[in-house]
Amino acid sequence: MSTDTETSRLLDAFFPYRKLYETHRALPEEGVPGDELLAMLDDMAQREDELAERGRMSGSVYHGGKDHFAFIAQAFQRFAHANVLQRDVYPSATKFEAEIVSMTSALLNGTDEGAVGVLTGGGSESLLNAVLVYRERGRERGIVEPELIMAVTGHVAVDKAGHYLGVR
Repeated sequence: MSTDTETSRLLDAFFPYRKLYETHRALPEEGVPGDELLAMLDDMAQREDELAERGRMSGSVYHGGKDHFAFIAQAFQRFAHANVLQRDVYPSATKFEAEIVSMTSALLNGTDEGAVGVLTGGGSESLLNAVLVYRERGRERGIVEPELIMAVTGHVAVDKAGHYLGVR
């Protein structure tokens, strides 16, 4: 296979929409009409959900069904504008976080006295927070040069967290 053909195949695999939709490299003079944008998003969602709907994917989609997704979208819509860092303005965020942490603790047999938690956005942020907590707990116990033992199959974000936080 020629290099040009292989490059084109890879581009099509990783950037499947490059031939279907315009790529905006700067803000357009006029915005994309809302109905056009929603139609594009519907097409992309349908294409991307196809594998999961055929049961051909694991680990990326946590499927509760289309009705459940619609319900989640309705719930999200009510707070999509909110900056929950301002807990005085959005105290519901504190309520929801506390309940989720408490429910998770109960599932894991935690105790009210010793279980704590925080919600994160997932991925790297979650792993960075976990390494931070372990580093800080180690400092409380006199560990000044912390090391983390991880399988070679561990998530790369754990390495990133170690680099950022000075954990070998």
